[in-house]
Amino acid sequence: MMILPICLTACAEPRTEYVPVKPEIAADLLTPCAISDRQAKTYRDLAVLATEHLGSAHCANGKIEAIGKSLGPV
Repeated sequence: MMILPICLTACAEPRTEYVPVKPEIAADLLTPCAISDRQAKTYRDLAVLATEHLGSAHCANGKIEAIGKSLGPV
């Protein structure tokens, strides 16, 4: 007789409701990285331009990694 109440409570399924959660991403991660519009007239200018573009690529890759960490594993 004591087992009967335990069996009856097991039949009452609690309803599970899933709510989608939108991850918060910092506003600075959604702003574009600056890209230089420098005109290269000498080899030195070309080297400076390449360095600026490399800096922009590092900026963009850093933002992509930070957003990936915010979103979690896919």
